Amino acid sequence: MRRFRTVAVALGLSLLPMLASASEEAHGGEHGHGIPWQTLLFNLINFLIFAWLIRRYGWPVIRDYVRVRHDRIVAELDAAAKARADAEQLKAQWEARLAALDEEIKKIRADAAADVARERDLILAAAHKTAEAIRNDARRTAEQEVRRAEADLRQTVAREAVTVATQLVRERLTPADQDRFVNEFLAQVKETPAS
Repeated sequence: MRRFRTVAVALGLSLLPMLASASEEAHGGEHGHGIPWQTLLFNLINFLIFAWLIRRYGWPVIRDYVRVRHDRIVAELDAAAKARADAEQLKAQWEARLAALDEEIKKIRADAAADVARERDLILAAAHKTAEAIRNDARRTAEQEVRRAEADLRQTVAREAVTVATQLVRERLTPADQDRFVNEFLAQVKETPAS
């Protein structure tokens, strides 16, 4: 409200010379040659009043406005500089992360290749071990089969030999041979000490 009154007073005082000039013309004032001291003095007083009003009421408002505007611009520039510095720092961080990401991808690939090689070696070792176990089992099984076949062959040969021997003994054994075998057997039994 105070500002409004100040502006109204300043405007009114600045209009006074025009009113005086219009009044003079309306009354048929002199338009002679020479210096219009009265008008000049009136304009000077009017200017001084106007300058005093501006200095007294307008200058503090203008100064405050300029100071506030200056402070706001400085604050905005500081905020912009800080935001730019933060953006630069964030950009640098992301660039570092991207560079580290490339390195991490290489490391992950190398680790994966090492894991694959290790797994391959483990699988191959297990396959070799399994193959060796299968070979050993096959060898043992073959040896057992050979022994069984040998035992079967021996039993078959022994049976056949007993059969052939029995048949030969029946065909060639005479009653005299039987008596002689019985006597030899009895002699051996007599010679064997009783335990």
